[in-house]
Formats: sequence, C-alpha cells, structure tokens
Amino acid sequence: FKLQCLYAHGQPPKLVPTPYCTIEFNNQLKVAKTKIRSGNESNWNEDFVFDDIPVDIVSVTLTLHNKGKRGKDSEVAEVIMELDSFVNAEEKDNWYPFAGIAPMGDWGYVRLKTRYIHDIIMPNDKYSSFQQLVLQPGLQVVHSLADICHLDRVPLAQSLLNIFRSEHRETELLVELNNAEIELENETSTLFRGASLPTTLMDVYMKAECGEFLKMALSELINKLMESKQSAELNPTKMDSIEDACNNAEFLLQILDQVTLSIFTATDSFPRPIRYVFNCLQKAVIAKWPNERFVRTRVVSGFIFLRLLCPALLNPRQFGLVTEAPPHHVIRSLIMVAKCLQNLANLIEFGGKEPYMEVVNPFILKNKERMVVFLDQLSSVSDVGDLKYLATVSVTNLSNKLDTGRDLAILFHICVVHLSELCSMTESQPIIKTLVTVVQMLLTHKKRYLDMIN
Repeated sequence: FKLQCLYAHGQPPKLVPTPYCTIEFNNQLKVAKTKIRSGNESNWNEDFVFDDIPVDIVSVTLTLHNKGKRGKDSEVAEVIMELDSFVNAEEKDNWYPFAGIAPMGDWGYVRLKTRYIHDIIMPNDKYSSFQQLVLQPGLQVVHSLADICHLDRVPLAQSLLNIFRSEHRETELLVELNNAEIELENETSTLFRGASLPTTLMDVYMKAECGEFLKMALSELINKLMESKQSAELNPTKMDSIEDACNNAEFLLQILDQVTLSIFTATDSFPRPIRYVFNCLQKAVIAKWPNERFVRTRVVSGFIFLRLLCPALLNPRQFGLVTEAPPHHVIRSLIMVAKCLQNLANLIEFGGKEPYMEVVNPFILKNKERMVVFLDQLSSVSDVGDLKYLATVSVTNLSNKLDTGRDLAILFHICVVHLSELCSMTESQPIIKTLVTVVQMLLTHKKRYLDMIN
C-alpha cells in the first residue's frame, strides 16, 4: 500500500496551529507519522510505502493531530479508508473530507495519492523465462515498457533497478535508457528535465546509493542551521523585518561558501557506478551537441543538484539527514541555499526578476569554474573496469538485500495491466510477441496458485 500525503485545506487555524498526521492500520496500530507543520502551512508532500500488509488489516486511518506544548498533543480529525474499496493497482488522487473526532463543524479536506496492490508472489523459478526476456541485451522489453507505462513509472523503475542490480547490470540499464532519451531530445535546455523512466531510475538509484555523499556534503550545513537562530532569508516579503536583510545576506554567503566546499571535497564518497554513468552521459551529449560549450557540465549538474542535493536540502528528513522536521526559519534558509546552488549548477547569475538575489551573483561568478572542475572530476570514471569492486559482493549476499521475486511479480503485474498495449506491438517487435506469450503463461500459473490458496 502506497500513500502520498500531499496537503490539507480548510482546517480551523486556531484549533490546529501546528498540524501533523499519523497513519494507522485498523484504527489502532500506528505505523507512520508526517512532519509537523506550523502556521497556515499544511503542505506535507510525504510518501509512505507499506509492504507485506497482514491479511487481517482491513483499513488505513489518517489521523490529524495538533502538536501541543509539553507533549500534550491532541487528535482532532481523521480519514478512514477501507482497503476493499480500492481498485487493485489503480493510483487514486483524491480530496478526502476529515471527520472530526468530536462532532464540531467542518475540519476541511486532505489530498492523498494512494495505490493498493493485492497480489501473490510465485516462486522465482516461475518467472525465469520472463526475467530472461527483460534482461536480454539491447533491453528492447524495457524500452517498450518505458513507452507505455507512464502512470506506473515509479514502481516500474524500482522493480527494474532491483532486477538489474541482482545481476550487477544496473549501470547498463541506466546508460542504455539515458542514451535513448538523449537521442530523442532536440534541445539541451529540456534534456532530462521532464519525468521519464530514465530520470525516475536515476532518482531512485541516487537516493538509494548516495546517503554517505549527502551526509558528507550537507550534514554540517543542516546542523549549523538547526542550531542557529540566524536566518538566511533574502526575500523581503518573507522577512520579519526589512532591517534583517544585511545580516541575512552576510549569513547566506557565509554558509554558501561552507556548503560548496563540503560538496566539492566529497567526490570520493560519491558511488563509483553513478560516476561512470555520469561519464557516459557526458560522452553522449558531447557527441550530439559538439558546439554546446557547457552541455557536458549541465547534464551532470542537472542530476546531482536538481535531482539529489537540492531535494535533500528541501526535504532533509526524507533523505535521512535529520530525524525531525526543521523549524520554519530553517526551512526558509534551506530553500535559499538550494536556490543559490541550483543557479550555480546551471552556471547562471540571478537576473532582474529577483533583485534581492543579486547579492549572491559574486558568489556564483567566483565558483563557476570550480563547479565545472568538480563535475568533470565527478564524471572521471571512464571505464566499467573501474567497477570491478562490485564483483566482491556475492550474488547470494546481494539477493538477501534485494527481493527479486517481489520485483519480478511487480513487473509481471505491470505487464498484465498494459497487456493490450503490448499486444498491439507484437507484429512489429517479435520479442514483444514472445513477452506476451510468457505473460499469458504466467497468468495461467498464477490462476493455479490462487485456486490452491482458495
């Protein structure tokens, strides 16, 4: 069961000044908790995934709380969702009305994205023919699924990544799909900017593998901001007093110097397989746009800053950098730092639309060349032979971490959902005709297992 708690609207601010939500099974077993918000801001945007839910769990409850002083929190409203009300594997994006714990007026709504999958996982050997097709050189099956499975992009990426990692072929998967996207793109300005299977794969892989790098690069900054009362806010409409502008700017420039130094000196902690993928990205974009001076820089900076460092700054709890959500003034300071780093990564200064940001331009100009050198150094793993250390990880140990059977079952389920689209490809792609045959065979096996269970 996947639940994405986006945001709430219409709660009485005097009764819920500091809201947060808990998630419970059967209205009694608490399994998760969102960040605590303050003021009128109830924007959580947090994902929760629950695997292997016991069969006796029949409902999921989202309870709205108000954070009280001295630990005296109060439950104020709830949303109860019965699991049997969900269509299997369908993603829903709905506004749900809160029902008050005590019947006293309107408690507003919460927007939730949900997806509930109820399925069985057959023994791994039943999926062997299916797995062989997915892993075939050229990755034709993967390319076909990328073209049709837009709504299933995240589970598709996660299952594919685990299946290929179990074979030590994750870099092959990433390089192949990245190259295909580069081949289709005409403009460098929009390259890897949209949501696609290649960008989702990179997002999932970097988040899973780059924890040590993020700690080396960002922990000192985040801890300093958490311990300080000084703000780095430059937007005059969000300052407590316009007189704070000078001190805030001085503090922002100081922490920008510190965090860029931490990032630039953390290269050795960055996972080598991803550095190899970055190297392949640089080679591919240089070959396609040989006259674009900074395309090799921006293709890497887009991933490491736009899709890793800046999201980690904006959501440090989701990336395991803090245990509790930062207070509001720290969140605003982190937003300012992320904004400045993104401009530096794009090698562009702030313009006239945000005149209050122009104080940062000398910092950007000073660090442009350092940024180019850092990204080139990060992308300097040029031979897959540099990754031989992966061979020291036995397949047995890796299999303990990766439940390949579960991932094959998810991938099979995605193929079943999109079986009609796959059938339409069979005349032009013989391998997809074979895939459809294997999927239909697996459906027969699955029916037998369900009959045995029932």
